[in-house]
Amino acid sequence: MDEIDLRQEGAAQWPMTRRGFMIATGMTVLAAGAPSATGQTPAAPPPTIPGKERLTVRSSRPINLETPLAELTSYDTPDGLFFVRNNLEAPSIDPARWVLRVEGEVDQPLMLRLDDLRKLPLVSEDALIECAGNGRAFHRPRASGIQWEYGAVGNQSWRGVRLADVLAMAKVRSRGRHVAFDGADKPPTPQAPDFIRSIPLWKAWDSHTIIALEMGGKPLPHLHGGPARVLVPGFVGSASIKWVERIALLPEEFDGFYMKSNYTAPRVDNDKEIYSLQSLEVKSLIVSPTEGSRLRPGPTTVWGWAWTGEGELTGIDLSADGGQTWKAAKFVGTWQRYSWRKWEFGWDATPGPQMLMARATDSLGRVQPVARAFNRLGYRWNVIHGVKVDVA
Repeated sequence: MDEIDLRQEGAAQWPMTRRGFMIATGMTVLAAGAPSATGQTPAAPPPTIPGKERLTVRSSRPINLETPLAELTSYDTPDGLFFVRNNLEAPSIDPARWVLRVEGEVDQPLMLRLDDLRKLPLVSEDALIECAGNGRAFHRPRASGIQWEYGAVGNQSWRGVRLADVLAMAKVRSRGRHVAFDGADKPPTPQAPDFIRSIPLWKAWDSHTIIALEMGGKPLPHLHGGPARVLVPGFVGSASIKWVERIALLPEEFDGFYMKSNYTAPRVDNDKEIYSLQSLEVKSLIVSPTEGSRLRPGPTTVWGWAWTGEGELTGIDLSADGGQTWKAAKFVGTWQRYSWRKWEFGWDATPGPQMLMARATDSLGRVQPVARAFNRLGYRWNVIHGVKVDVA
């Protein structure tokens, strides 16, 4: 099934420097250890980020960090293990001077400080955030952008105020149909596009969409958008703008680079037409056993996570014979509407090399596929996850 969105045509034209283009598309410099065209010694590996030492550095400027799959073992992904996705350099912000502007198609423009937001009802959301490019590294041929594997995803408890409550204060006009968000991160040159994304008004009014002020019961960490970020559960991570400082009500979807050129994909029914990504795909991962594990014959528990976007999970199946036959696994533990769900399968492991595969389905009729058509930006990767193990 295709994404839930409004149909869009064309792509905005933006003058851009080479550096601006590299930042916008997530391209990185020559990887450490790769042969140098000049014969010089390859650059040293990028430094780790304090507090994020267990994450894989995908790029250091801007900072992009991936969680190793084997570390995704808890329902709430700890701050130190939560992936980081930046398109631009992280800004320096003084929370005491931070101001959120609400403008555009509203009768009552607003300027709100953190204390103003905290006067509104505070709500909590267990929600997953997944980068739209998660799994890009598995596309063939190679897709453009950061080469994420499995770990550009995480689940946490977020606390903040409903975006709907803020919009109600601003009194949205009838012409306001889309809500655009702009963060404090700025492009390196005037020619490069600012990172601005918009969502349709129906999603902005949704009670699960919030302006998050806390993550895991603590003030929102800077690398994750503190002091305030938008949280749009069920949509691709790029919709959840970090360091938000401006909200604009628009009559149409925002006409900018990150809506019309980047974070887009061809339509399933017409690959000549592209659309701006919205809903997450249905997806699952096997966390244990890990790739290449040696197991003893007999009963063992296979487990992992499953999630989806605007649908709801309806099932999770496991194959122990490389996809020839499938059996139902079961969901276990706590979960909320837009969080991931833990699943388990009791497997009687038989001797020999085995291929375990997990496949999730949702209420929109979507089923994880065995293959995904290539797209140049490497989005929508939700191919069935397989893990090879040796039972002896």
